[in-house]
Amino acid sequence: MFRPLLKKCVNDGRWLFVSCAAAMFAFCWLRVWIVSLLDTSRVEAILQLLPSEWQRFTPVDFDWLVTYAGRISLAYDELIVVGCIWVWAIARGSDCVSGEISRGTMEMLLAQPVSRLRLLLTQASVTVSGVALLSFTAWLGTYVGIQTTYAKEEVRPMWDLPIPLPWVGSEIPIPFSAREIHWAPLSDKVDAWLFLPASANLFALGLMTAGFATLMSAWDRYRWRTIGIVMGVLVVQVLIKIAGLASDDLSWLLYLSVLTAYEPEAFVRIADSVPGSAWNLFISNVDGTVDYGPLWYHSVMGTIGGASYLLAAIVFCRRDLPAPL
Repeated sequence: MFRPLLKKCVNDGRWLFVSCAAAMFAFCWLRVWIVSLLDTSRVEAILQLLPSEWQRFTPVDFDWLVTYAGRISLAYDELIVVGCIWVWAIARGSDCVSGEISRGTMEMLLAQPVSRLRLLLTQASVTVSGVALLSFTAWLGTYVGIQTTYAKEEVRPMWDLPIPLPWVGSEIPIPFSAREIHWAPLSDKVDAWLFLPASANLFALGLMTAGFATLMSAWDRYRWRTIGIVMGVLVVQVLIKIAGLASDDLSWLLYLSVLTAYEPEAFVRIADSVPGSAWNLFISNVDGTVDYGPLWYHSVMGTIGGASYLLAAIVFCRRDLPAPL
Protein backbone atom coordinates (compact mmCIF):
# COMPACT_ATOMS: atom_id res chain seq x y z
CA MET A 1 0.00 0.00 0.00
CA PHE A 2 2.97 2.30 0.49
CA ARG A 3 3.88 2.53 -3.21
CA PRO A 4 0.37 3.51 -4.43
CA LEU A 5 0.15 6.09 -1.65
CA LEU A 6 3.56 7.48 -2.53
CA LYS A 7 2.60 7.60 -6.21
CA LYS A 8 -0.56 9.53 -5.34
CA CYS A 9 1.38 12.11 -3.35
CA VAL A 10 3.91 12.56 -6.15
CA ASN A 11 1.20 12.96 -8.77
CA ASP A 12 -0.66 15.49 -6.63
CA GLY A 13 2.35 17.80 -6.40
CA ARG A 14 4.35 17.15 -9.58
CA TRP A 15 3.11 20.10 -11.63
CA LEU A 16 3.51 22.51 -8.74
CA PHE A 17 7.04 21.23 -8.22
CA VAL A 18 7.93 21.51 -11.90
CA SER A 19 6.65 25.08 -12.02
CA CYS A 20 8.54 26.16 -8.90
CA ALA A 21 11.73 24.39 -9.96
CA ALA A 22 11.66 25.96 -13.43
CA ALA A 23 11.05 29.43 -11.98
CA MET A 24 13.87 29.11 -9.41
CA PHE A 25 16.37 27.69 -11.90
CA ALA A 26 15.62 30.37 -14.51
CA PHE A 27 15.70 33.20 -11.98
CA CYS A 28 19.01 32.18 -10.38
CA TRP A 29 20.58 31.81 -13.83
CA LEU A 30 19.15 35.16 -14.92
CA ARG A 31 20.40 36.82 -11.73
CA VAL A 32 23.96 35.65 -12.43
CA TRP A 33 23.72 36.98 -15.99
CA ILE A 34 22.49 40.39 -14.77
CA VAL A 35 25.32 40.57 -12.22
CA SER A 36 27.86 39.82 -14.97
CA LEU A 37 26.68 42.86 -16.96
CA LEU A 38 27.41 45.31 -14.13
CA ASP A 39 31.02 46.29 -13.59
CA THR A 40 32.11 46.04 -9.96
CA SER A 41 33.46 49.60 -9.88
CA ARG A 42 30.11 50.96 -11.07
CA VAL A 43 28.19 49.05 -8.41
CA GLU A 44 30.63 50.22 -5.74
CA ALA A 45 30.08 53.84 -6.77
CA ILE A 46 26.32 53.37 -6.49
CA LEU A 47 26.50 51.78 -3.03
CA GLN A 48 28.70 54.62 -1.77
CA LEU A 49 25.79 56.99 -2.45
CA LEU A 50 23.43 55.06 -0.18
CA PRO A 51 22.89 56.27 3.40
CA SER A 52 24.96 54.42 5.98
CA GLU A 53 21.74 53.52 7.83
CA TRP A 54 20.87 51.11 5.02
CA GLN A 55 23.72 48.90 6.17
CA ARG A 56 21.57 47.64 9.03
CA PHE A 57 19.25 45.84 6.59
CA THR A 58 21.97 43.50 5.36
CA PRO A 59 24.12 41.16 7.50
CA VAL A 60 27.21 41.79 5.34
CA ASP A 61 29.32 44.86 4.67
CA PHE A 62 28.82 46.85 1.49
CA ASP A 63 32.52 46.33 0.70
CA TRP A 64 31.89 42.60 0.28
CA LEU A 65 28.40 43.03 -1.16
CA VAL A 66 29.81 44.72 -4.29
CA THR A 67 31.83 41.63 -5.19
CA TYR A 68 30.46 39.07 -7.62
CA ALA A 69 29.85 36.58 -4.79
CA GLY A 70 28.03 39.20 -2.73
CA ARG A 71 25.72 40.31 -5.53
CA ILE A 72 24.91 36.77 -6.62
CA SER A 73 24.17 35.70 -3.04
CA LEU A 74 21.32 38.24 -2.87
CA ALA A 75 19.36 35.99 -5.24
CA TYR A 76 18.58 33.69 -2.31
CA ASP A 77 16.89 36.61 -0.55
CA GLU A 78 14.72 37.52 -3.52
CA LEU A 79 10.96 37.11 -3.30
CA ILE A 80 10.72 34.65 -6.22
CA VAL A 81 13.18 32.19 -4.63
CA VAL A 82 11.79 32.39 -1.11
CA GLY A 83 8.26 32.56 -2.50
CA CYS A 84 8.65 29.35 -4.52
CA ILE A 85 9.89 27.50 -1.44
CA TRP A 86 6.99 28.86 0.61
CA VAL A 87 4.43 28.05 -2.08
CA TRP A 88 5.59 24.43 -2.29
CA ALA A 89 5.94 23.97 1.48
CA ILE A 90 2.59 25.57 2.34
CA ALA A 91 0.66 23.95 -0.51
CA ARG A 92 1.90 20.44 0.21
CA GLY A 93 1.92 20.82 4.00
CA SER A 94 -1.64 22.12 4.12
CA ASP A 95 -2.81 19.33 1.82
CA CYS A 96 -1.52 16.64 4.18
CA VAL A 97 -4.61 16.39 6.42
CA SER A 98 -6.99 19.31 6.06
CA GLY A 99 -6.71 19.13 2.27
CA GLU A 100 -7.78 15.49 2.22
CA ILE A 101 -10.60 16.20 4.67
CA SER A 102 -11.81 19.19 2.62
CA ARG A 103 -11.94 17.08 -0.54
CA GLY A 104 -13.69 14.23 1.29
CA THR A 105 -10.93 11.73 0.42
CA MET A 106 -9.51 11.18 3.91
CA GLU A 107 -12.02 8.46 4.82
CA MET A 108 -11.30 6.67 1.54
CA LEU A 109 -7.57 6.70 2.26
CA LEU A 110 -7.93 5.47 5.86
CA ALA A 111 -10.32 2.74 4.71
CA GLN A 112 -7.33 1.15 3.03
CA PRO A 113 -4.78 -0.95 4.97
CA VAL A 114 -2.68 2.08 5.91
CA SER A 115 -2.19 3.73 9.28
CA ARG A 116 -2.52 7.43 9.96
CA LEU A 117 1.17 7.63 10.76
CA ARG A 118 2.12 6.00 7.46
CA LEU A 119 -0.15 8.41 5.62
CA LEU A 120 1.45 11.43 7.29
CA LEU A 121 5.00 10.15 6.78
CA THR A 122 4.37 9.54 3.11
CA GLN A 123 3.09 13.06 2.60
CA ALA A 124 5.98 14.48 4.64
CA SER A 125 8.61 12.53 2.72
CA VAL A 126 7.35 13.89 -0.61
CA THR A 127 7.13 17.44 0.74
CA VAL A 128 10.60 17.43 2.32
CA SER A 129 12.12 15.80 -0.77
CA GLY A 130 10.57 18.55 -2.87
CA VAL A 131 12.05 21.21 -0.59
CA ALA A 132 15.49 19.60 -0.89
CA LEU A 133 15.25 19.37 -4.68
CA LEU A 134 14.04 22.96 -5.00
CA SER A 135 16.93 24.20 -2.85
CA PHE A 136 19.36 22.23 -4.99
CA THR A 137 17.70 23.61 -8.13
CA ALA A 138 18.37 27.16 -6.93
CA TRP A 139 22.05 26.33 -6.45
CA LEU A 140 22.12 24.51 -9.81
CA GLY A 141 20.80 27.61 -11.55
CA THR A 142 23.56 29.64 -9.90
CA TYR A 143 26.18 27.07 -10.89
CA VAL A 144 25.07 26.90 -14.52
CA GLY A 145 24.91 30.68 -14.69
CA ILE A 146 28.46 31.06 -13.40
CA GLN A 147 29.82 28.43 -15.77
CA THR A 148 28.15 29.90 -18.87
CA THR A 149 28.45 33.65 -18.25
CA TYR A 150 31.19 36.16 -18.95
CA ALA A 151 31.79 39.11 -16.66
CA LYS A 152 31.97 42.63 -18.03
CA GLU A 153 34.96 44.66 -16.85
CA GLU A 154 35.73 48.25 -17.72
CA VAL A 155 39.51 48.76 -17.79
CA ARG A 156 41.37 52.01 -18.32
CA PRO A 157 44.28 51.71 -20.81
CA MET A 158 47.71 51.70 -19.17
CA TRP A 159 51.20 52.90 -20.11
CA ASP A 160 54.08 50.51 -19.53
CA LEU A 161 56.94 52.38 -17.83
CA PRO A 162 60.46 51.46 -18.83
CA ILE A 163 61.54 51.67 -15.19
CA PRO A 164 59.21 50.76 -12.28
CA LEU A 165 58.55 53.67 -9.93
CA PRO A 166 58.11 53.42 -6.14
CA TRP A 167 54.48 53.25 -5.01
CA VAL A 168 53.40 53.31 -8.67
CA GLY A 169 54.72 50.15 -10.25
CA SER A 170 55.45 49.54 -13.89
CA GLU A 171 52.10 50.80 -15.26
CA ILE A 172 50.18 54.08 -15.02
CA PRO A 173 46.72 54.88 -16.44
CA ILE A 174 46.53 56.96 -19.60
CA PRO A 175 44.87 60.29 -18.69
CA PHE A 176 41.51 61.15 -20.26
CA SER A 177 41.36 57.82 -22.08
CA ALA A 178 38.10 55.97 -22.57
CA ARG A 179 37.59 52.77 -20.65
CA GLU A 180 38.00 49.51 -22.53
CA ILE A 181 35.47 46.71 -22.06
CA HIS A 182 36.91 43.27 -21.37
CA TRP A 183 34.96 40.04 -21.00
CA ALA A 184 36.26 37.31 -18.70
CA PRO A 185 34.68 33.99 -17.65
CA LEU A 186 32.69 34.57 -14.48
CA SER A 187 33.91 31.22 -13.18
CA ASP A 188 37.35 32.84 -12.86
CA LYS A 189 35.87 35.53 -10.61
CA VAL A 190 33.68 33.51 -8.24
CA ASP A 191 33.44 29.89 -7.09
CA ALA A 192 29.97 28.37 -7.48
CA TRP A 193 30.52 26.09 -4.48
CA LEU A 194 30.42 29.14 -2.20
CA PHE A 195 26.64 29.18 -2.54
CA LEU A 196 25.99 25.73 -1.10
CA PRO A 197 25.58 27.17 2.46
CA ALA A 198 22.93 29.54 1.07
CA SER A 199 21.15 26.59 -0.53
CA ALA A 200 21.30 24.71 2.79
CA ASN A 201 19.82 27.73 4.56
CA LEU A 202 17.04 27.81 1.97
CA PHE A 203 16.34 24.14 2.60
CA ALA A 204 16.12 24.74 6.36
CA LEU A 205 13.63 27.56 5.73
CA GLY A 206 11.50 25.29 3.57
CA LEU A 207 11.64 22.45 6.08
CA MET A 208 10.50 24.75 8.88
CA THR A 209 7.64 26.13 6.77
CA ALA A 210 6.54 22.68 5.61
CA GLY A 211 6.57 21.32 9.16
CA PHE A 212 4.54 24.23 10.52
CA ALA A 213 2.03 23.99 7.65
CA THR A 214 1.64 20.26 8.32
CA LEU A 215 1.10 20.92 12.02
CA MET A 216 -1.65 23.44 11.27
CA SER A 217 -3.17 21.01 8.78
CA ALA A 218 -3.12 18.14 11.31
CA TRP A 219 -5.76 19.70 13.57
CA ASP A 220 -7.79 21.71 11.03
CA ARG A 221 -10.46 20.51 8.60
CA TYR A 222 -10.41 23.38 6.08
CA ARG A 223 -7.40 23.78 3.83
CA TRP A 224 -8.10 27.44 3.12
CA ARG A 225 -7.99 28.20 6.84
CA THR A 226 -4.74 26.28 7.23
CA ILE A 227 -3.12 28.29 4.44
CA GLY A 228 -4.43 31.52 5.93
CA ILE A 229 -2.99 30.76 9.36
CA VAL A 230 0.43 29.82 8.01
CA MET A 231 0.61 32.86 5.74
CA GLY A 232 -0.50 35.13 8.58
CA VAL A 233 2.22 33.81 10.87
CA LEU A 234 4.88 34.22 8.17
CA VAL A 235 3.81 37.80 7.44
CA VAL A 236 3.98 38.65 11.15
CA GLN A 237 7.44 37.08 11.37
CA VAL A 238 8.64 39.13 8.38
CA LEU A 239 7.30 42.36 9.90
CA ILE A 240 8.94 41.61 13.25
CA LYS A 241 12.29 41.04 11.57
CA ILE A 242 12.04 44.24 9.52
CA ALA A 243 11.16 46.25 12.64
CA GLY A 244 14.08 44.71 14.52
CA LEU A 245 16.50 45.61 11.73
CA ALA A 246 15.16 49.12 11.28
CA SER A 247 15.84 50.41 14.79
CA ASP A 248 18.41 49.72 17.48
CA ASP A 249 15.71 50.29 20.09
CA LEU A 250 13.70 47.43 18.58
CA SER A 251 16.62 45.09 17.90
CA TRP A 252 15.32 42.74 20.62
CA LEU A 253 12.48 41.86 18.24
CA LEU A 254 14.95 39.86 16.16
CA TYR A 255 14.89 37.20 18.89
CA LEU A 256 11.14 36.83 18.34
CA SER A 257 11.39 36.07 14.62
CA VAL A 258 12.58 32.68 13.42
CA LEU A 259 13.35 34.32 10.08
CA THR A 260 16.36 35.92 11.76
CA ALA A 261 18.05 32.57 11.13
CA TYR A 262 17.61 33.01 7.38
CA GLU A 263 20.65 35.00 6.22
CA PRO A 264 22.00 33.26 3.09
CA GLU A 265 24.30 36.08 2.00
CA ALA A 266 26.02 36.05 5.41
CA PHE A 267 26.84 32.37 5.04
CA VAL A 268 28.18 32.90 1.52
CA ARG A 269 30.46 35.60 2.92
CA ILE A 270 31.72 33.19 5.58
CA ALA A 271 32.37 30.54 2.93
CA ASP A 272 34.21 33.14 0.86
CA SER A 273 36.25 34.67 3.68
CA VAL A 274 36.74 31.70 6.02
CA PRO A 275 36.13 28.54 3.96
CA GLY A 276 36.81 26.21 6.88
CA SER A 277 33.93 27.70 8.89
CA ALA A 278 31.20 27.39 6.25
CA TRP A 279 29.68 24.33 7.96
CA ASN A 280 30.67 24.98 11.58
CA LEU A 281 28.26 25.11 14.50
CA PHE A 282 30.33 27.86 16.16
CA ILE A 283 32.92 30.31 14.82
CA SER A 284 35.87 31.64 16.81
CA ASN A 285 36.70 35.30 16.20
CA VAL A 286 40.12 36.90 16.20
CA ASP A 287 39.42 38.61 19.53
CA GLY A 288 38.68 35.26 21.19
CA THR A 289 34.89 35.55 21.21
CA VAL A 290 32.67 32.82 19.78
CA ASP A 291 29.70 33.39 17.47
CA TYR A 292 27.10 31.04 16.10
CA GLY A 293 28.13 29.46 12.82
CA PRO A 294 26.03 28.75 9.73
CA LEU A 295 25.18 25.23 10.90
CA TRP A 296 23.62 26.67 14.06
CA TYR A 297 21.18 28.77 12.06
CA HIS A 298 20.36 25.85 9.77
CA SER A 299 19.76 23.69 12.85
CA VAL A 300 17.40 26.21 14.47
CA MET A 301 14.99 26.18 11.55
CA GLY A 302 15.49 22.47 10.92
CA THR A 303 14.70 21.66 14.55
CA ILE A 304 11.51 23.72 14.42
CA GLY A 305 10.49 21.89 11.26
CA GLY A 306 11.24 18.46 12.72
CA ALA A 307 9.44 19.23 15.99
CA SER A 308 6.44 20.50 14.02
CA TYR A 309 6.25 17.24 12.09
CA LEU A 310 6.46 15.27 15.34
CA LEU A 311 3.64 17.29 16.89
CA ALA A 312 1.62 16.95 13.68
CA ALA A 313 1.92 13.15 13.87
CA ILE A 314 0.77 13.14 17.49
CA VAL A 315 -2.20 15.43 16.80
CA PHE A 316 -3.29 13.58 13.67
CA CYS A 317 -3.04 10.13 15.23
CA ARG A 318 -5.14 11.17 18.25
CA ARG A 319 -7.79 13.46 16.77
CA ASP A 320 -11.32 12.56 15.77
CA LEU A 321 -11.84 13.08 12.08
CA PRO A 322 -14.98 15.02 11.11
CA ALA A 323 -17.51 13.43 8.83
CA PRO A 324 -17.20 14.42 5.17
CA LEU A 325 -19.54 17.21 4.07
